[in-house]
Amino acid sequence: MRHCAWISFAWAVLIAVPAPGESTYSGAGWATLHRDAANRRLAADAPLHADYWTWRALGGSAVLTAPTLSPDGRTLYVTTGKSAGHSNLHAYGLDGELRWRSLPWRDATLGVDPCAILSSPIVASDGGIYVGDCNQLYAFAPDGAVKWVVPLPPLQQGDSRFSDELAINALTTAVFTKQGYLLGVTNFGDVIVLDRSSGVSVARPFRLPGLLPPASTVLPMVGSLFADGLVDPQIREWAWQLLMGGRMRSANTPAVDEMTGRIFVAATSANAGQGALYALDLHEVADGLEVRIAHATDMGVGSGSSPALSPDGARVHVSDEEGLFYAIDARRGGVVWSVETKSAAAAAAVGSNGDIYSLQARGPAVVAITPDGRIKWESDLKALAAEKLPRSWLLGAAVAMGNGNPTVVKGAVLVPVLYGYEVEVGRTIPLPVFSSVVALDIETGVGLRDVVALEDDSTGVTAALPDGTLINSFGTAITSSVRPLAPLARWLLPGEHRLLRAVGGFQVSLPLQR
Repeated sequence: MRHCAWISFAWAVLIAVPAPGESTYSGAGWATLHRDAANRRLAADAPLHADYWTWRALGGSAVLTAPTLSPDGRTLYVTTGKSAGHSNLHAYGLDGELRWRSLPWRDATLGVDPCAILSSPIVASDGGIYVGDCNQLYAFAPDGAVKWVVPLPPLQQGDSRFSDELAINALTTAVFTKQGYLLGVTNFGDVIVLDRSSGVSVARPFRLPGLLPPASTVLPMVGSLFADGLVDPQIREWAWQLLMGGRMRSANTPAVDEMTGRIFVAATSANAGQGALYALDLHEVADGLEVRIAHATDMGVGSGSSPALSPDGARVHVSDEEGLFYAIDARRGGVVWSVETKSAAAAAAVGSNGDIYSLQARGPAVVAITPDGRIKWESDLKALAAEKLPRSWLLGAAVAMGNGNPTVVKGAVLVPVLYGYEVEVGRTIPLPVFSSVVALDIETGVGLRDVVALEDDSTGVTAALPDGTLINSFGTAITSSVRPLAPLARWLLPGEHRLLRAVGGFQVSLPLQR
């Protein structure tokens, strides 16, 4: 039996391994949540244009992860988190035409369920689409046909349970390994490795050793968050805790070094109250593969952000839940440097020169850090905010709040921004009025201009395609949370300005001249 298993495993390796220098990912421009295997969100040749034509779809549904693109660059794949009777995987043409959608889900085993909302579909060079939900992993053909469905590892004793109907142990976006396998890390730290042609597991069961953290109480989940059908009510607490890094071991997307094959996962540490960056290697054994920890480096509190690799792969960049930003030695482990920032628990972007750009949870929207760990700049959006909104005698000067992960394009850093005001009532309450994708000067961080207006808050990633097309998800985390304040805001806000509404969906901005 072992001999037969080894022959099957060896054959799987032969058919799965990409040719030297090739990636399993689709090369059309945005194949996974953070664009590529290294999570850099670097689209260095994507130009900015003066004018765009925009279209929107999926209004009424929160979209929290980046839509991804087919190999021919013509089809977008988008996930939602709607309740039973709705579809949660959608394929749209870049012209706005709905191409297909998954079957409406009915129960825990039939149809893509609402946990898909926090799993970007990843797209292979052959057009295959892979997406996880609460308890299953799906493979779709480019035309929407289901190729296979496999269950994710079940909950174990002590794991958090967020829903009476759905036993949630979801992936936060799967990855392709160097060998071409499909790898994912579930919320409770189970690492799965599958043959992507069949869905058959090729690795022994493995769970990260981190401790289960308590619920995040950094910000309370308000009753209006993702309400009114934006997200299935039974996954609201799960989605919030995932965004905040509570009650689960892993809430991030792994990074893969496509040269060495090493996989990097930010999760909780085996030491209470700390996060850790794990470096994982896949080792061949008699009955397939074995996942082994090459090294683990403890960080500050929480499971941190999705890791992002430096251009040479020598460093892994990650932040903890309290804003401390780290560079970790990719080969040996250990902290190379750390720097105090206000970074949110969100993946950093990395430029071609190695500069790192991180969203900040408060204060200036973005911080830029040099490859040797020095603060290069913090973004300055005061002039743009003043142009957008007048000073209020009640609320003071308008502010610009970072509202999504930065993306590096040709000559600039893009970041979704909310323009509005803030109210202090024991904690800072945002009153957003406008939403835009803003271009920052890549050398100084000064806001250059609003590139495109957005209909809602992003709470996500700006995908930039090779021709300069921009794609934005509308996660509604802020607009839905402050919705009950609309009557008060009408009185507080200057002039005829009103609170930005929670509409959901996503937006595609196509350059008028390409």
